[in-house]
Amino acid sequence: MALIERLMGLDSDGVSTAPDESEDPTRAKIAVHDFFAAQSEIIAGRLTLAQVKNYLQMDTESQAEYDALAATAPIGTTALAMANKALFIEKIHGVFILAESRYPGYSTPAEVRSKLEI
Repeated sequence: MALIERLMGLDSDGVSTAPDESEDPTRAKIAVHDFFAAQSEIIAGRLTLAQVKNYLQMDTESQAEYDALAATAPIGTTALAMANKALFIEKIHGVFILAESRYPGYSTPAEVRSKLEI
């Protein structure tokens, strides 16, 4: 199931509520704040991408969407690049907080993908 739906708490149809983890951990809701804390730890080098993907039990579709989103992130190791990465993470975090609450313009997976430019 795609990452956007899991972060929004939706099932793969983009409308129904995601199942709980006991039913299918690869389709369960991913907590937005936890996800973004993990992203900050990846940038800091304290977690690996593989660790996060494994912990969240991402299936192939979630991993592909995660990789597409990550490909839009700034790159580099200079102080400016690191600051831009932090701003990028905060922007994406904000989009998902709004999406989780279904704000107008953030209420469907298609709208969220548009905001994220993926």
